[in-house]
Amino acid sequence: MALPTLTPQADALPDDLVSLEEAVALLRLTPFPTSITTLRRWTTKYRMDTYRCGRRDMVSYSDVLVAHRDENQGRAPRAGW
Repeated sequence: MALPTLTPQADALPDDLVSLEEAVALLRLTPFPTSITTLRRWTTKYRMDTYRCGRRDMVSYSDVLVAHRDENQGRAPRAGW
């Protein structure tokens, strides 16, 4: 009897994986930029699935956007927007 593998199947990975650094860079384009420390805290708070690729943690960008929306709901944009 063969044992099932403990690694996820390639087709089970989200299509929109980005590194935490890439997510922070993309969020800089919004009225509510965030830091990598805050993004790491959100991954825990919102129980986001993280995937390790080499030395980088990857997350689904759509999960990041949902957390970003929820965290910044009701805030006024920073100056210049």
